[in-house]
Amino acid sequence: MTERQLKVSEVILSFEKELEKHWYSEDSIRRYRKVFRELIEFSDDGIFSQKVCTDFMVDRLERAGGFFEAGESSKNQMYYLRTIRSLTDYFNFGTIFRRKDIGEFIVWPEAYRKPIESYLGTLVSRQLARRYIRQNEHVFKDFINYLDAHSVSNFTENYLDAHSVSNFTEMKPKHISGFVRTLVGFAPKTISSKISILRRLLCYMYLEGYINTSLEEVLPKVFCTRTTLPTVWTSDEIQKILKAVDRGNPTGKRDFAMLLLVARLGLRIGDVKNLKLTDIDWHKNRIEIQQSKTKTPLALPLLTDVGWAIIDYLKNGRPDTTADNVFVRHNPPFVSFASTSSLHGMISGIISKSGIPAGKKTRIGMHSLRHSLASGLLQNNVGVNVISEILGHSSPESVHHYVRVDLPALRRCALNVEVSRHENQ
Repeated sequence: MTERQLKVSEVILSFEKELEKHWYSEDSIRRYRKVFRELIEFSDDGIFSQKVCTDFMVDRLERAGGFFEAGESSKNQMYYLRTIRSLTDYFNFGTIFRRKDIGEFIVWPEAYRKPIESYLGTLVSRQLARRYIRQNEHVFKDFINYLDAHSVSNFTENYLDAHSVSNFTEMKPKHISGFVRTLVGFAPKTISSKISILRRLLCYMYLEGYINTSLEEVLPKVFCTRTTLPTVWTSDEIQKILKAVDRGNPTGKRDFAMLLLVARLGLRIGDVKNLKLTDIDWHKNRIEIQQSKTKTPLALPLLTDVGWAIIDYLKNGRPDTTADNVFVRHNPPFVSFASTSSLHGMISGIISKSGIPAGKKTRIGMHSLRHSLASGLLQNNVGVNVISEILGHSSPESVHHYVRVDLPALRRCALNVEVSRHENQ
């Protein structure tokens, strides 16, 4: 939204229209309106700002006696938080973010627009993966929301204009440090990634003259090494997972075909989501794609069971849609999956139905099927270079990560230890 001097009721009315455009149900909108009525009453329908929303949430939490750890009260408080967060996101960025989806075009707040769009443009020109660019947008969105909540309306006074909010103060190192403190609780790898993304943005803005201070030096250095072992499934477990899919309904047909593409061909989940109808050569029984992560071409044989699963979905499960992706969402509008979606809910739900003991595996995302394929190929003495080509790795070195879970091969590498008796002298 470009106009920022709006009443609370005006922002809410515009937001409700956006909800309808995104196919939200009347029941969902009705629950939103309950919170909105309280917000209008609390604010006396004054000028909308993130501070008003923050004060409203503080008031509601104080009335409830603080956060509850479990139960209906906790769920109700979280619903208030999500509702207000969605409203402030819409006010700041002009769109609605559904869960982790930033698939919509973002209208960045005017005070931040120039440096953000300029930097994102450099990422696009370098042909970096769309998922990585979306990750950048996530970090920038959270960073801007933090600055807005702490009365920072622009990156530097030089770019203040008529659309900027009136309570402007210059961004300082304390704001950078404050944002970093909000990352407490995330996994080390996630913290490292977010700080790295923010560091590159701050460095770019300094070099391009958007800010006058080299603020990236304020950010801490987070060293994160790969210490966890990849989750792998045995052949029997993979069969149980595949059999647990209900192929009697359209969603099950879609999920089964997607699982096979990962488990049998080793495709990354991003490439499965991006798979186009034109990427399948039915005459040659081949799949030819450009990998979203490495931007390199990859050609794989279309195995019989994989091909028939895709055909079954296209003929009997895929909704009528203009999307050119093979796999689409089954809720209207029938569009492709978000670039940030890992489909963790889908795979975890199927695994829970498979009968595999709970807690046996710790990391059970779609990527675990890809890990399992690599591990199985290693155990069948397939060369590292061949595995690297199948998985579309940019370097054979990446396969070495899977060697750590190839226990039979590791046992063959065990050294004999000479045991000597030491007597007291």
